Amino acid sequence: MKLDFEKIKMFLIEKKKYLLIIVAGIAIFFFMKNSNSNKEANQLGNNNISQNSSSFSSSTSSSMQTSNTTQSESKEVTVDISGAVKHGGVYTLKNGARLQELIEAAGGLKDNAQVKAINRAVMLKDQDKIHIPYKGEKVENATTVTSNGESTPSTSGTSSSQTGDKVNINTASAADLQKLNGIGEKKAEQIIAYRDQNGQFKKIEDLMQVSGIGEKTFAALKDQLAI
Repeated sequence: MKLDFEKIKMFLIEKKKYLLIIVAGIAIFFFMKNSNSNKEANQLGNNNISQNSSSFSSSTSSSMQTSNTTQSESKEVTVDISGAVKHGGVYTLKNGARLQELIEAAGGLKDNAQVKAINRAVMLKDQDKIHIPYKGEKVENATTVTSNGESTPSTSGTSSSQTGDKVNINTASAADLQKLNGIGEKKAEQIIAYRDQNGQFKKIEDLMQVSGIGEKTFAALKDQLAI
């Protein structure tokens, strides 16, 4: 046994160099394998982050587009209508609404509306001021009024509201009425409201039917009035 042990010891001493090389090779092999595994894990993690970032960006963009589309689709127009309709006032309708829809919202036309002077197919715009003329009311253009600051055909009759130095109380705007003696903004609005609800004045004396306009006020401005 002693001889065998000595032989083994001599063998190991002689082969020590080769054994060290083998052990070193095995160590390098496992080191490289472990390093490659870490690289693959890191690359997989980076890919997942990139995919998640791309997905989030796409989702955010889609949400913004959906939001913009919804806002566009839900846009409304607010318009003012007066004249020969049953319930004049301010109405809010869906974007793209036509004059006919506004007339229906206002209760329909009065019997004395000048139907031929309006275009019920015209598309409304936000802040339009619509005036439906009465029968016998002078109309410059047989279309419809869209008075929102743009130069468009109008049936409001404001162009014929003044005859010489006199004011036509059937077609005058609030601004025209305020040119009369003793008529301020409030009374001008009352005159227009009365006209919208009851139709055109038959004679200038009918102006005294408006609340706040008595004989004294009428006497001071009657020479400025026209029908």
